[in-house]
Amino acid sequence: MSRSRVMVAGAGSVGALSAAVMAARRLGEISLYDSVHSLARGKAMDINHASACLSLPTAVVALDDIVAVDVVVITAGQARQAGMSRLDLLQRNLEVMHTLGGRIMSVCPQALVLVVTNPVDVLTWYLKHTWPEMRVFGLGCTLDSVRFRYFIAEALGGTAVSAQGIVIGAHNEYMLPLVRHATYNGLPLKELLDDGAIEGIVARTRMAGTEIVTALKVHSGNYAAAHTIARVVEAIVLDRADAFPLSVYCAGESGYRDICLALPAMVNGHGIQRILEVDLDDGEQAALDGCAQSLRGTLQRLNRDKGFLSGGKVPGSH
Repeated sequence: MSRSRVMVAGAGSVGALSAAVMAARRLGEISLYDSVHSLARGKAMDINHASACLSLPTAVVALDDIVAVDVVVITAGQARQAGMSRLDLLQRNLEVMHTLGGRIMSVCPQALVLVVTNPVDVLTWYLKHTWPEMRVFGLGCTLDSVRFRYFIAEALGGTAVSAQGIVIGAHNEYMLPLVRHATYNGLPLKELLDDGAIEGIVARTRMAGTEIVTALKVHSGNYAAAHTIARVVEAIVLDRADAFPLSVYCAGESGYRDICLALPAMVNGHGIQRILEVDLDDGEQAALDGCAQSLRGTLQRLNRDKGFLSGGKVPGSH
């Protein structure tokens, strides 16, 4: 895309910082929307005041409604607070997704939609289930993978740039850090650390978001999230076909159907180009099944409480 139009829907901490990072990276015409217009306007003003320091060529524009754009990043909704699970957010954020989804499909139905709001896998599924033609995918375990790499480097006393690792499955406590595929400077992680150290890295990766929320009490993390979001958007607007563990709608991939799971996906200017197959051993496959089962349970509760699933059918494995 040339001079892509990117709108961030949600001017909270994650959304505003994401807009600022994308503007600093010159990823196109960046706009910020929030149902509370004064919030979007104030955050945009604050970002734009830094333009002299960042040599920004254009300002971030505050919007009072959804407009036609190429990419929509959805960060709107309530953030997780201390003592609140990602699923506690579900009922509160479903209404936000429904309102935004309707407006997006009315104003810019061809836009690529990146869902960040939690619980991201369920909300991504909800948008795709409600509007099958929507070009939607979620941030999935992309942030978790960044955290995984950091904890690998921390354990080795090195830098995260040299650490490679991926987390798949679901952006919740069932996420699956792929230890067997993780490396540091090209060397297998299992050859560098003992089992106890590796188990600690896995546990910290799974609990990192909760650890941050507990420390902040009334906010969730935003710095790492904003830069991670910007990397995904950069792959889209520069048409680079980079790979991330995004929350994608499964139509038979890895044996799953009608469910959104975080799987390695190549994304470019046309959206999800392909979903990459991962070599999983029996234990890893069982863990991925556990992720899918946790999401199916959530969708089952949705069906019971709200009747969201047509015919009462719960999506599941193929």
